[in-house]
Amino acid sequence: MWICDRCGIEHPASPESPRCVLDRGEVGIEEAGDLGAHTGHWWTHEELIAAPHKTLHREHGRGLHSIKREPHFAIGHWSFLAVTPAGTLLWDPPSWLDAEVLDVVRGLGDVVAIATSHPHMFGAQLSWSRALGGIPVLVNERNREWLPAPDPAFEFWDEHAEPLPGLDLVRLGGHMRGSAVARTPDGSVLAGDTITGGLAPDWVSFQRSFPKHIPMSAAVVRRIVDRLDDFTYDRLYTLGGDTIDQDARAVVRRSAETHIRWVSGDFDHLT
Repeated sequence: MWICDRCGIEHPASPESPRCVLDRGEVGIEEAGDLGAHTGHWWTHEELIAAPHKTLHREHGRGLHSIKREPHFAIGHWSFLAVTPAGTLLWDPPSWLDAEVLDVVRGLGDVVAIATSHPHMFGAQLSWSRALGGIPVLVNERNREWLPAPDPAFEFWDEHAEPLPGLDLVRLGGHMRGSAVARTPDGSVLAGDTITGGLAPDWVSFQRSFPKHIPMSAAVVRRIVDRLDDFTYDRLYTLGGDTIDQDARAVVRRSAETHIRWVSGDFDHLT
């Protein structure tokens, strides 16, 4: 298997290193998955295991855990494990797999499904599926085009799925067409970067393109928060490590209303 050092997505074995599925050249800002030219170094799992690193593990309470490689690799995201009485969901899986991180994951209970917030977070999802006994990898239907290759482990869903009792996968779009969040039974939202943090405390932001700092439109932000209001939640966690530990629903709504007013021109007289 080949692993891209730009995004961390695992690609099928081949005699020569492949072209990353996310590398579509100098695409326009209006296209999905806009990361620009994407060439870089390719790694194997063996090389990643051999490189000096350690696994960071955070416990957030209420059955929620997160893990990350240090020093970080590729995007350097936090992966989450939502532990429920019916089994565990691995969300935004790591891009690497070794004995240490596998022991951490297995020690938290039986993982029964893998899911991702969007294609940038596919990571080593197939290797993780196989290491955990061939469990299903849930992929939003609108993200199908970004898979490096088909595989029997993939199970597709669209607007909503419930892989465990009370655990919801909800497509919100925005960052990418198939961008989604997970809402755990305890009321925690795993937001990927559909909703992300900011420099201000108790604040979140909404960006279409992170490399180019392009914000989402007012209409898209309104759609996202209205859809999320269908679900009860009080905590929110992003792939970058941003944490809203209480009153997350109010924080998201307040942040969204201000974002909408700014991008709609309500404050243009101040600029």
